[in-house]
Amino acid sequence: MLMIISSLGTANNSNRVKFMEGAGNSSSRVERNMKERVRRKQMRNLLSQLAFLIPPPQTSKNSVPELLEHAANYIKHFQEKVEEQKGRQEALLKESTTCDPNYKKTTSSCSPVLNIKSWEDSYLELNLICRLNENFMLHEIISVLQQEGAEVISCTQNNAADRVIYMIRSKAICPRIGIETARVRERIKDLIF
Repeated sequence: MLMIISSLGTANNSNRVKFMEGAGNSSSRVERNMKERVRRKQMRNLLSQLAFLIPPPQTSKNSVPELLEHAANYIKHFQEKVEEQKGRQEALLKESTTCDPNYKKTTSSCSPVLNIKSWEDSYLELNLICRLNENFMLHEIISVLQQEGAEVISCTQNNAADRVIYMIRSKAICPRIGIETARVRERIKDLIF
């Protein structure tokens, strides 16, 4: 008889232990669920920030894998553009160093280097390398661009030894009309040469 009671007592205790363990599991399950909700919310926020930073994809679907693939392609594209621009900058610097870098006077033997690149008929990039003491006004170049229907997006100036490198990027005010690159080149040549 005593054995039966003691065995019943141990059975009740083990059930209590299992019940207590189950209560612990449900609270840890709730904690895991909450952590998962917070993680998903953070991921949604990060994905929406990523979608805001890159141009919209051509397809109307906005699934996570497509968004990530589009972002990766976009980054690769810009890495290639950066490398291309570095190469162009080096080429322009090599062209400008054909003049004697120790010669300080302004002379016609070392004229400014002008490079104008156009793409999609609505974007124009103007690179100009000249001596530090060249006598021309940058606002005149910007005025020519504006008169030809271009809106200046960015303008940077870098000084390298006795030279100044200007990079002006612009886009067409009306993309359907575009920018006539040859006319811009001739007008700017008239200004600086």
